[in-house]
Amino acid sequence: MIQGRCPICSRRLEIAARNDLPSFPFCSKRCRLIDLGRWADGTYVIPGAPPPEKPEVSPGEPDDST
Repeated sequence: MIQGRCPICSRRLEIAARNDLPSFPFCSKRCRLIDLGRWADGTYVIPGAPPPEKPEVSPGEPDDST
């Protein structure tokens, strides 16, 4: 028996096997899509060092970044 709570709406989950709930660990497809949307719009981020800044290239100068 698997017990838990949906990470989006906190609804209690109790299922016999993971295959019984295709949207696991979410309670529904709706909660699963809400979570995906939060990743897509940048609400969720994985902390880390910022990417290095590229030097500005003046018009007419060759771009050596490729």
